[in-house]
Amino acid sequence: MKLSTFSLKALSIAFLTTTALLLSSCQSEKQTVRFGSGNKGGLYDKFATSFAQRINTSNKSYLIQIKNTEGSHANIRLIEEGFIDLGIVQADILKDYLMRSRKVSAIAAVAGLYTESIQIVVSADSDIKTIADLQGHRVSVGEEESGVLRNAEIILEAYGITFDKIQKENLSFKAAATALKEGRIDAFFCTAGIPTPSISDLATTKNIRILSMDSTDISRIMNLHQELTVSEIPANTYAGQDSAVQTLGAKAVLIASQLLDDSIVAKITEEVFIPDYEHTSNIPVGFHPGAATVYKSKNINVKTAAPLPARAPIPSTGD
Repeated sequence: MKLSTFSLKALSIAFLTTTALLLSSCQSEKQTVRFGSGNKGGLYDKFATSFAQRINTSNKSYLIQIKNTEGSHANIRLIEEGFIDLGIVQADILKDYLMRSRKVSAIAAVAGLYTESIQIVVSADSDIKTIADLQGHRVSVGEEESGVLRNAEIILEAYGITFDKIQKENLSFKAAATALKEGRIDAFFCTAGIPTPSISDLATTKNIRILSMDSTDISRIMNLHQELTVSEIPANTYAGQDSAVQTLGAKAVLIASQLLDDSIVAKITEEVFIPDYEHTSNIPVGFHPGAATVYKSKNINVKTAAPLPARAPIPSTGD
């Protein structure tokens, strides 16, 4: 039987409609994993964006959705409140939060990633030679919910400088770098893996200097804050940096909500795992069961996070 032109069109439309529905169904089966990164210009954002691009082009079971945040404190809060599923935080900030929290946490560890260096950046021709010289100057101490803010507070107080003794600004890495370049601030704190993109970019257009800390002061601060570690920024990490800088650092930790599916966390753990790297040392919280399974398969024993009492996550706003 010969089909009419109308019938052929109807069949074509039906075929296309069915195909579209099937494709849509396949896409909807992918679980969205909301990844809290950090502010633009920092290594959290660079890591998260690179990770998402790699996963989203090859993975068929879940989709990484980047959520730019203000950093460690924000990522902890957003996971606890159910607005993100995955995030990067400083180990020292996480430990401080867990010690202060009076509730069972939804947070579980996935992997230690890298050491973040506490960098204090000034103009090369600045009269600020030491941390003590920051008093009275215009200083960005990081955004309100960032780990940078807490690190800045710890270091400044070790030198007898409270926030009311500086002209405090709360800028992102990128905004702080721009402000220093334009002469609107005199210094900024930046806790991030090195080289930090925003500092690298700044160093190509402006002569800068990173303040180095005395070994005695480093030891003194570490005695009070044992979650911090010694960190060296090697010479030539940034343009014009001729000598190594001694400072403090903290480990960046990938964390997940305990509500995130075990199989997805296992796949994420496999993606970030690097043999012989200390993914599980000095982590202040138990590991997600999905991550623990991966480590066990590699003969690495970790403590699993305490089970979370039954509760439902807050629905995503889609923002």
